[in-house]
Amino acid sequence: MSPGMAKAEVINTLGNPDGFKKVGDYEVFTYTHRLVTGWAWDRADYHIILKDGKVTEYGAGEVRVKDMNTILLVPLRLPRH
Repeated sequence: MSPGMAKAEVINTLGNPDGFKKVGDYEVFTYTHRLVTGWAWDRADYHIILKDGKVTEYGAGEVRVKDMNTILLVPLRLPRH
């Protein structure tokens, strides 16, 4: 994302937004629960503000982190009955 990017470029890059709002001359695209990094447990909401079809501002909102104290045990063999 970069300032001045066209609305069509935003949609082409990020897909259709999960939310949309129009306030006066501004449009706000919201993309919810998107990966912040390559790790599956840190996700955030992104907001992109456009005026006259061009990006003026963008950034992450609330960052969600999964509980890292969870242990998952996967058996290598099924028990015999």
